[in-house]
Amino acid sequence: MKQLALVAVVVAACAHSDAEIKTAKLAQYSASPAQLYDLALEVAQHKYKIATSDPEHFDFWTTPRFYSPEGDLQSEGAGGVVKIDNHSVQVAFHVAVVSTTPHSVALAVTPQTFQVLSGSPKPRELAPDDPYLPPFVLGRADELQFAIYDQARALVAGH
Repeated sequence: MKQLALVAVVVAACAHSDAEIKTAKLAQYSASPAQLYDLALEVAQHKYKIATSDPEHFDFWTTPRFYSPEGDLQSEGAGGVVKIDNHSVQVAFHVAVVSTTPHSVALAVTPQTFQVLSGSPKPRELAPDDPYLPPFVLGRADELQFAIYDQARALVAGH
């Protein structure tokens, strides 16, 4: 029982508050799109593989990964095969730098999620506002958004 309480405290200490996540999502940066794009790409590469990047349009996609319905990573086994279960989800993140004013840019991190359903020939796409989207998906998107914001704080407009 003591171990469970300790785990809960450690997890709570690592989580960012709703206010911090909101600040990261609404941040405006006094930087060029290329400068924020390069920083975002560098930060994302610490946790995710990059599938495609488009420096001309200042956006990139992470490589899709499978997660259990509870949010555990389902990693590749022998031969690169991933064992997936009913309701497993495949998640990739689209990270885009968006110009907001002539001298300011913002960052958007959007998940693209497909859910595996037993008996269905292909997975169904779950939009970010879909009620069936597992909460951990948006949590991981928020983590990535905050990690980029945390590294780019010096570029936040008004600082």
